[in-house]
Amino acid sequence: MLLAGIIGHDGRTQIASLISSILSSRGIKVSIIDSSNLAELDYQRIRSYLRELEKNSTEVLIMKTDIWDVNKDFFNNLHFDIMIYTNKAENLNEINMARREQMMRKIFSLLDEKGIAIVNIDDCDINEFLQGMSNYIVTYGFNPKASITASSIGDTVSKEGFICCQQKVISAKNGMLIEPQEYRIDMKAGEFDVNSVLAAVTFAIVNGVDLNTRRCEEVKS
Repeated sequence: MLLAGIIGHDGRTQIASLISSILSSRGIKVSIIDSSNLAELDYQRIRSYLRELEKNSTEVLIMKTDIWDVNKDFFNNLHFDIMIYTNKAENLNEINMARREQMMRKIFSLLDEKGIAIVNIDDCDINEFLQGMSNYIVTYGFNPKASITASSIGDTVSKEGFICCQQKVISAKNGMLIEPQEYRIDMKAGEFDVNSVLAAVTFAIVNGVDLNTRRCEEVKS
């Protein structure tokens, strides 16, 4: 079972729902949980919970986590195979630079040694931090250097969908090399933040999902 974390202040629920929609439409069984619901469990009970999910054929577990929850004890023995970091620098303006760097190191320490980090590259401060990481990093956002961006700029995505642009070759978790291309992301209802869609699309591509084969199921915003 693949363990994925979505860490940040905003967008966690929407990103998780979009990922679940994309993967479920391909027959992949997904479970979503908020880390706050596990806070009172010890490591052994968490491991038992994960084993039960696997017995029930869950292929991907998505854990939504507020940035301030990463210091809770149960994370000490938990490592993500894939982690989406959604924050931008302005979300951490209330803490000083030294504590911000400490928090960032704690967050990315939750990623498995061979894990993949998916980050919003529109956060200028994160670029310098990522330089020292050994993990495979895939970026999304409106920065020209982003691996995944949107062909049209806008604050929201309407029910007609929009075009995502993959600007760089991406190595999927299964070893497949995904060449640069465009994807039309069609959604039946609701409006979605562009960054949430880009994060979900990046997650799908990293997992080798062909986004050009079927449309996403309806997702409630």
